[in-house]
Amino acid sequence: MRKILLLLQHKQNRYLLSQLLEEAGYEVFYPSVDEDLIKLDNTFDLCILGPIALDKFGDWVETTKKAEEPVFLPFLLITSRSDVKMVTRHLWKTIDELITNPIEKIELQVRIEALLQKRQLSLNLKDANEHLHNLNELKSRFISVASHEFRNPLHIILAYTQMLYRGGEKLKSEKKKELFTRIKASAKKMTDTLDDVLILTKGELTAQKLNLQLLDLQEFCRLLVAEIKMGSATNREINYTVQGKSTKAYFDENLLRHIMTNLLTNAIKYSPSDTAVDFDLIFQDTNIIFKIKDTGIGIPLKEQSQLFESFRRASNVGEIPGTGLGLAIVKQSVDLHGGKIAVDSKDGVGTTFTVVLPLKEDKD
Repeated sequence: MRKILLLLQHKQNRYLLSQLLEEAGYEVFYPSVDEDLIKLDNTFDLCILGPIALDKFGDWVETTKKAEEPVFLPFLLITSRSDVKMVTRHLWKTIDELITNPIEKIELQVRIEALLQKRQLSLNLKDANEHLHNLNELKSRFISVASHEFRNPLHIILAYTQMLYRGGEKLKSEKKKELFTRIKASAKKMTDTLDDVLILTKGELTAQKLNLQLLDLQEFCRLLVAEIKMGSATNREINYTVQGKSTKAYFDENLLRHIMTNLLTNAIKYSPSDTAVDFDLIFQDTNIIFKIKDTGIGIPLKEQSQLFESFRRASNVGEIPGTGLGLAIVKQSVDLHGGKIAVDSKDGVGTTFTVVLPLKEDKD
């Protein structure tokens, strides 16, 4: 509902006009012309005012319009022909449309609609510009991350392939195997980064459907923990506990794997190698809760609100590698399940992520 502010001196005129506008579907409010409009809390889409109000509050009108820029905030003046000269001082600086008494109902409605449509177009344009600005920021962050994340693997691949090309015949088979393993690992790192980008883009641009499968969550998480521990260079300890009555439920296995893998590997990556990560699986009547806790570097409080945005990384990560895509994928995957994710973190102390997903015991 579009909101109209009335600033008319005569109560009867104010009442009649408000009735007309409300019948047409507008939301109307009308403080007294004697009120201090600087303290006015209500936002509005159009102001209809008379010559006395314009003369008294001309500076306020001009300031209010400028404060809304670049969005168009229209002001419509209702006056008699004889009063037009009285308001000439403010007319062209502040007034967007003028209508003279006696008012024709259809003419008033047409002018109001024209002004409101113009305001809506300016709001749409502002939103579009903000969206383009965000896309440009996203593009810049992607280029920065991609150049950083691809540079090292590419250098490794080029260096080792050059070694194999120039002296491959002289190298022992074990050395060749080691070089090929490192080349493969570097290529996989690049592929994983691209996969993350594609997953995120697909989820943002399409209404991705869940591929629900009946999972034994306790066993699923146990195997995932073992897999992550095996892949960890430092063979980190993960304290996996289960609370509540274990049950099978329907989830998208791939998305659930993305959620758990990202959170667990982040907990390992951003905490000291001699500390353990706690992973609690909690069964409730209607929900399943995953809680991952570490005692690592933590996340600065002022940056936590942007944590789930694409290509965002905390300022305290230093040289720890990463793309800033993992948590964006986690958030998207949680949302697709109709769940919630929360973070409790303190810089230099540690972080706890809590994921709550609805427990679905049937596919429907």
